[in-house]
Amino acid sequence: MLPESPPVLTVKEVARALRVSVPTIYRWVQDGELESIRHGKQWSRGKAGRGGAIRIPAAVVAAKLQAIHDMVDAA
Repeated sequence: MLPESPPVLTVKEVARALRVSVPTIYRWVQDGELESIRHGKQWSRGKAGRGGAIRIPAAVVAAKLQAIHDMVDAA
């Protein structure tokens, strides 16, 4: 039996949960602000590999949400 994997969310689900745009989530993933996992077939053209679906662990989203709330509370 395979080990149970942690729950993951789609980019659209994360954008909805954090109340930001989908392009913002992609930018955060690219900049390393959000940990992500790629599922599925990947292909590469040039230097950067692409393809596959991006998924973000639910725990990472919860931590980002908490950080945003902490920033708001501190302001």
